[in-house]
Amino acid sequence: MDEGQWRDLIESYVAGRLSADSFKRRFLEAFAASRLAPPAIQDLFFTVDAYGGDPLSRGHDVADDAALTIAARRCLLHLAPSANASTPPPQQPGVGSPRPALRAPPGVAAGLGLGCLLIALWAAVGVLQLFAIAEQVDRVTALGPVISTLSASVLTFVPILGSVVAFFGAKDGWHWAPWAAALVFLALPITAQTLSVLTWRGRRR
Repeated sequence: MDEGQWRDLIESYVAGRLSADSFKRRFLEAFAASRLAPPAIQDLFFTVDAYGGDPLSRGHDVADDAALTIAARRCLLHLAPSANASTPPPQQPGVGSPRPALRAPPGVAAGLGLGCLLIALWAAVGVLQLFAIAEQVDRVTALGPVISTLSASVLTFVPILGSVVAFFGAKDGWHWAPWAAALVFLALPITAQTLSVLTWRGRRR
């Protein structure tokens, strides 16, 4: 596939003509068949490959619909126009003003910034949850910090259970106020999961 064909595929997903699951399947099939994909496509591959269709089974290292859409839009900024796009007539020398520099639309730029902020926030909550779980496991089992941290690295990717254990680790081990522990480890994950489910169902319609 050339860059124009890659652009057609990605634009079909961004425009809503393809569901996230269908886009992932077609993208991976085309990537496997390509001998040398463009650098922007190679960067997008990691997000597409990490995309999890079922929000309830996602951990902190799995891409959701928002991350996939942001990565796809960012990739479009670095791809050549499609072969099907109309070509403007050549401009006569000395006629007209110079073409302005290519810039991302304000909506896309704002979406990229917000998406990066949310991803960073989600990663920070994931790291904090890991240590809170390790604290609670060590308090309850007295296995020591090493084994407790290894156990926490597994529990932190288990939906609901990891959040509940982290809540008690922060409340009882770190002596957080119950409302603060509930906000960070219960309210935020539940809100994120709910938004992911709604987005996922909306794309499948």
